[in-house]
Amino acid sequence: MVLLTTLLVACDPPKDIGLTPLAPVGTFYTDTLTVRTSTVLADSVRTSNPDILLVGKYKDPLFGEITASSHFWVNTPATTAVELGSTARYDSLVLLMGYAYAYGDTLPNQKLAVHRITEDLSRTTTYYNTSKVAYEATPLGEKTFQARPGSVGALRVRLSDNLGSELFTLLSTPANQTNDKIHSLLKGLALVPGENNTAIIGVPGTNGVLLQVYYRSSPTDTVTKAYSLAAHINQASGATYRAGFNRVVADRTGTPLEGIKPLQPIPAATTNGYTYVQDALGIMTKIEIPYLNKLRANGPTAINRAQLTIKPDLSFNRQGITIPPYMVLLETDSTNLIKRNSGYELIINTDEFGQSTSPVSPQVSTYNINTKDYTFFLTTQLQAILSGTKKNNSFLMTPIYTNALGQQGTRFESQLNNRVSRLVVGNKPGDVKLIVFYTVAKE
Repeated sequence: MVLLTTLLVACDPPKDIGLTPLAPVGTFYTDTLTVRTSTVLADSVRTSNPDILLVGKYKDPLFGEITASSHFWVNTPATTAVELGSTARYDSLVLLMGYAYAYGDTLPNQKLAVHRITEDLSRTTTYYNTSKVAYEATPLGEKTFQARPGSVGALRVRLSDNLGSELFTLLSTPANQTNDKIHSLLKGLALVPGENNTAIIGVPGTNGVLLQVYYRSSPTDTVTKAYSLAAHINQASGATYRAGFNRVVADRTGTPLEGIKPLQPIPAATTNGYTYVQDALGIMTKIEIPYLNKLRANGPTAINRAQLTIKPDLSFNRQGITIPPYMVLLETDSTNLIKRNSGYELIINTDEFGQSTSPVSPQVSTYNINTKDYTFFLTTQLQAILSGTKKNNSFLMTPIYTNALGQQGTRFESQLNNRVSRLVVGNKPGDVKLIVFYTVAKE
C-alpha cells in the first residue's frame, strides 16, 4: 500500500481526481479487464528509403505467398573526381551485395535477377509496399545461390557489358562523375526474385551495395581497378542521394486472412481466437480495452501500474519462419489508422513506472525467452485515456527490427516495415493479459 500510494503521488494526477493530501484512498488490483483483439491491415505501408533492401519469395500457410523486390538508385560516393586516364580500358561490371537477414526456407537454392529501371526514382516521393516502377524485361544479370541465415552472406553478380561500357565511357570524363549525370544514364536497379524462391533476404545488411565498374589503366595492364557506385540505402533519411523502396505483396488465397481488407478489423472471435502480425505487409494486431472507464465506477481513479503481456503461439513457427525479436505499440483509434506527428509514427513511449529512461523515448518490447511473451508498460497511456487527456484509445502491435529507437533525426518508418517477419497471437486464456493496480478516492 505504501509503495502504490507513493507511485500515485509521483505521477501527474488526472483531471477528475483533484485529491487533497489527506483524501482517503483505496488501492486495488485487477487482471480481469477485458482486452479485445482483432487483426488489422494497414491502408498503406510506407517503404521509402529503407534501411535494407528485400528480395525473395516464400509461401506461408497462414499468411500466403509473400514476394519482395527492391528498387534503388546508385550514386557516386566520391567527393572529388577520379581521373581514369586516357589509356584506360573497360573490363567488367559487377554488383556486390552483402546480406545478414534471411526469412523462409533457405535450404533450396535461391535466385535473383538484376534489372535496369526505366522510370525515374525520386527521393521526395513516398513509396509504398505496393508501389511499382518500370524496368527492362531482360535482366542485366542473374545469380543462383544458397542463402546463409545467421551469418553475413555476400553476393557477386556479373552484369551486362553493354551497361558497363556505357558507364565506363561516361565516367571517363571527370566532369561527368556526378549523380545527375549517372542518373540520366542509369535511373536505378531492381532486384527481382526467382519464381521458385523459398526465402527472402535483406541487403545490404552490414556489407552494403556496390556497383563496381572495373577497368585497366592500359591495354597491357594485368591489374584491374574499380570505380564504385553505391546504393547508400543505409544512410540517413535526409541524405540528398538516397532513394529507393521495397515492393512487398502477398497472395493470401486459401489462408485465414484471405478476405482481409484495409482498415476493416477481423475480430479474433472469427479467426478461432487468433490474431496476426506481419511486418512489411502491414498486418497488425489491434488491442482495445473497452471497459477501462469501469475502473471509475467507485470514484475518481488513478492508475498506479498497468502491464500488458502478449504471448505468441510458437506452434506456428517453422524452420526459418520465426517470431520477431522486438515489438512496438502504435497509437490508433476507431479509424484504425496509424497516428502520426510530423511524419513520425506515434509509438507509445517508455513508461516511468515500468522503465526508467531519460529522456522519454519510444517503448520497444523484447521477446522474453523465459516467459515466452512480450511485455508493455501502459501506466501513463491508460491514465491519460482514463482522464481524457489522450484521445487515441487503442493500439496496433507491429514488429520493429531494433530496440534502440529515439535517436535524433531518426524516422521510425525506417525501422518499421523492413522485414517480413510474422507472428500469431495465442488464443488461450491469459495469452493476452492486462494487469492493473489502481487507486480510488473515497468520496
